Amino acid sequence: MKRITTLICAALLFAACNNAQDQQNAPAAPEQQATEQSQVTEKSPEQLLNDAISNYLVKGIGSQYAQGDVCIPALTLVATEDQDAEQMCVWGDFWIFNYKLAGDTLKTVSGGNHSGCMTVQKQDGTFTITSFEQTVDGAGNVASAKRIFGQYYDKFQKVQSDQAAREAARKAQLKEYVGQHGLNARYYQDYGREAVEL
Repeated sequence: MKRITTLICAALLFAACNNAQDQQNAPAAPEQQATEQSQVTEKSPEQLLNDAISNYLVKGIGSQYAQGDVCIPALTLVATEDQDAEQMCVWGDFWIFNYKLAGDTLKTVSGGNHSGCMTVQKQDGTFTITSFEQTVDGAGNVASAKRIFGQYYDKFQKVQSDQAAREAARKAQLKEYVGQHGLNARYYQDYGREAVEL
C-alpha cells in the first residue's frame, strides 16, 4: 500500500512539473503577443516622419534614376517647423542612392542630391508628403537654396558642406535598413572608391 501511495505521489509530481513546463513553453496569449509586438514595432514620430520622407523619395524620385536592387535614401534634416496642428514644413539635405547587391556589398548604381523643403500633412500619427520644392541645379542653385531655406540657409550650407557628417549619416541609415530588411550586406561601395564596412 505504501508503495502504491509513493507511485501515485510521484506520478502527480511528474504531471505537475510537466504542466508547469508546458505553461512556460506555451505561446503567449493574443493580448500579450500584441503588447510585445507593439513594443517591438512601435516607432517614434521622428522615425515615422523619416519613413514617410524616404518612401516619398524612393517612389517619386528614385524611380527616375538607373535602377538597382534597392533604393535607400540618406536624409539629413536641417529644420522642421509646424505650420498648424495638421501641417509642417521639413527642410533637408536629401540624397537618393540606388544599389545593386553584389555578394555582401551594396554597390552604388545611381543617385543624386535633392535638397529642399517638403510640406508634410500630419493626421492620426501618420505623415504624408503633399509637396516638395527642390533646389535647382547649375547656376541657379545658390539663389534657389537661399529662397527655399530662408532663415535656415546658413545651417543648410553647414550641413551640405560637411561631407564626413553626411557620410556618417548615410552609413548609419544604410546599416539600419540592412538590419530591418535582413539583407546580406556588410559593405557599401561607390564607383571608383573603396568599400566601406557597415
